[in-house]
Amino acid sequence: MKSVLLLFSILIFSSCENFDDPIPEGSVLEAPMLYSKLIGADKVELTWNSNQLCAGFCPSVVPATYYEIWTKSQTTTTTYKVAETQAGEMTFLVEGLEPGVKQEFFVIAKRANISNETNRVMVVPNELPAGVTVFERDGFDYITHPQVSPDGQILVYSVSEAVSTVSPQRVFLYDLNNRTHRLIIENGKYPSWSADGVNLAFVGGDDNSSSINQYNLASREVKEYASDSFQSYFPVFGIGDTTLLYFLDSLVQGQSGIIEFEITKDTLSLIREEEILENAPIHLSGMNYSVEENMIAYSLAFPKETFLGFSYDVVGFDQGTPSVLRNFEVSDWNDSHPSFSRENPGLLAFVSDRSGVEQVWIKNMTSGSFVQVTDFQESKWINAGIVGLSWSGEKLYVNIQGTEGTALLEIDVSSILGD
Repeated sequence: MKSVLLLFSILIFSSCENFDDPIPEGSVLEAPMLYSKLIGADKVELTWNSNQLCAGFCPSVVPATYYEIWTKSQTTTTTYKVAETQAGEMTFLVEGLEPGVKQEFFVIAKRANISNETNRVMVVPNELPAGVTVFERDGFDYITHPQVSPDGQILVYSVSEAVSTVSPQRVFLYDLNNRTHRLIIENGKYPSWSADGVNLAFVGGDDNSSSINQYNLASREVKEYASDSFQSYFPVFGIGDTTLLYFLDSLVQGQSGIIEFEITKDTLSLIREEEILENAPIHLSGMNYSVEENMIAYSLAFPKETFLGFSYDVVGFDQGTPSVLRNFEVSDWNDSHPSFSRENPGLLAFVSDRSGVEQVWIKNMTSGSFVQVTDFQESKWINAGIVGLSWSGEKLYVNIQGTEGTALLEIDVSSILGD
């Protein structure tokens, strides 16, 4: 059986401190950030930079004398030093990786007797599937939170005017066969489909109030079901399309959490209260419902011993037992915008910065294995504040941002899902 790191199994270096390059008084050693780029099915390029972030007075930052590249074993908690690079050498090609096997890396910047460790990145080398552009929108009116219909024929998406993710947005339908757009709602955001594809749920309102609404595709009628003094997020249809679930941050009620609105009874209740961290910029980062499993998944910030003091985990619950929280993906990385496969609810797609920047990943909930779906670099990226992620068969739909605007991509993931 091949080892996890063919090339590195014998490359375990001893540490060598260098005390002949002192850090000038009043200066600090750089604290670089690490990023990974998939080069092929068995190799990855590691790149780190020293873009220092500070508020107010910024001390003088000096570069490291050398860098150590480390990897974490997949079978134990042991870490191994892979190699060293000298000052100014801030890339390293890792070769000999086993395709489909998870590996973690980090870099230590060293100078004199000071060391600064980078963030950790997770790598699962594989051949990336190609994405096909469905449509684009130029300029600063961004495509936000797209979702494909259950039959895979229509996309619903909203448009954020002048990059606003809070103020009123417009909701459109896009026919994937005829390639036509149709404006259906002048004031709406976070659209999602009912399981039968007959209705849409969306949030209306403004910066100080919000309402949960339903749009019927046949009659084109809008019904308002619930309203509140502040903001609601990510409504999804629940059991048999008879309930709506959404996240509420209410100023009047002084509560935040998951609300269940029973359409047939015209009643609502707080079924799960959730704490909002004051330092987390986004309250809730995506929510999805699995019809087959009757399971809700959403992304929420939890306190962690990280640089920011928190990270986003994908958690959820069975709609029948909301008090029992299930951890779908918990890590020190930021994992958001979960989306269950409709055909195989054991597959959960989500957005994660575990490679250093946001990419699309898929987790097999049965085996616990991961696969990386995208590897956007430099001119294209995923904006976690506006992204939407949804399945149609073995295709994923996701919107990305670029230097010229936003685009909606279709990605066939059949080649990386395995048997």
